[in-house]
Amino acid sequence: MAAVFGVLQAAFLLGLLLSCGWARKVSSGLTSVWPGLMFVALLVAVAWGLTPFGPGGAHPVWRYLGPEGGSITVDRSSLVINILRLLGLACLFVASQIIGASETRRRALIWYLLLALGAFAALAIMNHVGVRARSRLTATLLSPNSAATLMGVGVIFAVAFFSQAIQRAGGSLRLDKLGLDASLSLGVAAVFGVALALTASRGGTFATVVGLAVLLTWQVIAQGRKVRAVAIIGGAAALLVVVGLAMRSADLTAARLENLEGDAAARQAIFAAHWEAFKSSPWFGFGLGSFPVVNQLVETTENLSVMYDVRATHNLYLQWLEEGGVVGSLFMLAWLLVALWRAGGEAIKPGMAGTLARATLAATLVVLLHGLSDFAVQVPALQALFAVGLGAVTASAPAPRRRNTQVVTPRGPIAFAGVVMVASLLVAIPLAASRFGGDLSAMPTAPAEVLATSIEAGLARNAPDAKAKARLEALSRREVAMRPGSGAAWLRKSALDFRRGDVAAANAALEHSLAVAPLQTSLFVSRTRLAYENWPLLSPAARQQVMYQARVEYGRSNGERRLKDLANSIQNPSGRIGLAFLIVAERAAKAEAKLP
Repeated sequence: MAAVFGVLQAAFLLGLLLSCGWARKVSSGLTSVWPGLMFVALLVAVAWGLTPFGPGGAHPVWRYLGPEGGSITVDRSSLVINILRLLGLACLFVASQIIGASETRRRALIWYLLLALGAFAALAIMNHVGVRARSRLTATLLSPNSAATLMGVGVIFAVAFFSQAIQRAGGSLRLDKLGLDASLSLGVAAVFGVALALTASRGGTFATVVGLAVLLTWQVIAQGRKVRAVAIIGGAAALLVVVGLAMRSADLTAARLENLEGDAAARQAIFAAHWEAFKSSPWFGFGLGSFPVVNQLVETTENLSVMYDVRATHNLYLQWLEEGGVVGSLFMLAWLLVALWRAGGEAIKPGMAGTLARATLAATLVVLLHGLSDFAVQVPALQALFAVGLGAVTASAPAPRRRNTQVVTPRGPIAFAGVVMVASLLVAIPLAASRFGGDLSAMPTAPAEVLATSIEAGLARNAPDAKAKARLEALSRREVAMRPGSGAAWLRKSALDFRRGDVAAANAALEHSLAVAPLQTSLFVSRTRLAYENWPLLSPAARQQVMYQARVEYGRSNGERRLKDLANSIQNPSGRIGLAFLIVAERAAKAEAKLP
């Protein structure tokens, strides 16, 4: 989906410039060297992870492929995809700046976007209440915390539109003096508020309250003599917050507040492990998108219960440091500060332009505060939303032109959008085909995920002909060459090597899989089954590593039952007996530990 977004974002900028004369006129007037240079510097800092030229050289996992070459990153495929995502977001940012250069278009863009997001939130509420697939509202964002960030940003902008409508009505709250936009913004704010409550996100609620307080206070100061109306709104918001906290709003939120100490301990375990990972590669990090691989590298028996299924560090700043390093994070921070500085310049203006800029800064505060304990900016849809908001608000009106001055076609932005669209398309096509059952793994631009899907399909078919096996072997070599830090990639290679009869290569690949992801729970069943099905052929080192993870899994919830089911599914008699002996030994050790 992120790859498809990149194509659409570039296509949007390209279509805007090619089909709208006013867009070409505005684009030529918005030309500025410094934002572009800062973004290029950020891209260079991020892409530097593809090279081995860092203080510590290439990451040690690349030695599995040979003594030469390698990269700082542990996953070239994810890094390339994330670079394309950055380029797509840059296209969307530029397109939003072109639209936002006109205050009328800026207001219309944000207003209609707000209404669309309000409809999305309403549908999410109906789906959550009607289907109740989960206890907390997630919308389509996979995480209730990501949904909470979106709903919090929606509350901020809806309240901003409502407060501005009240000012235009002379500070009166009488319904007959409020226009349709005021009523709609108030209704949308209520929808966002309900959706936020249903996420039961403690951090999201806290960040939204803080952002709302900042916005309303700033509005009071900015609107001068119209203090009374905004003060009433602020008082009502504060009253709702107090009532909500007093009633604890819902049993789920109350239960989560009571479990705050336990969740804080879990977050601390995640932070500690990934802080140590950052310190091992501090300057350029492990590469954007490398979190899943790094998380498997740092799992231990002590933190496994917390980290086995996390998808982010739950700290935006720590993840920036871990993936981009100090260098990438500094460039990213510098670019963000410049954008916020320009938004601050707009915020001191009167009227709707200033209100939208103040709402943008308050919404940014919501995101940055919630980023201390959760994640949302990593979600592609929210990244696109933030790029639109920052781009529209930080745009400045182009300098007036003389009547006879000819508008120069912005060849630079058009070429940039075209190149990004083609590059994103070359990556998105094999990904989309793989998602819908196709196989374009032969394309040179196919990411590692496409190769993995094709390899697993080939293993499931178990084709006996040599040509099919050679094709799978070539795909497997390509995959591990992209991400040698992936335990799953090495496991697929081991399965192929066992099937080809290359026992030495199969053992080496299995040992690499266990070395980079010794406790990866999602690989446990498939990796253990592969090992015990080939138990007589395994090297002593591979056997020890396999038994180590099996013992750890035995100690987890329902561990003995899961291992017994796995043992019963193994066809190789020696492997089935070997796993049965391990279960008996662990059962005896557990019983002995209970003796006084």
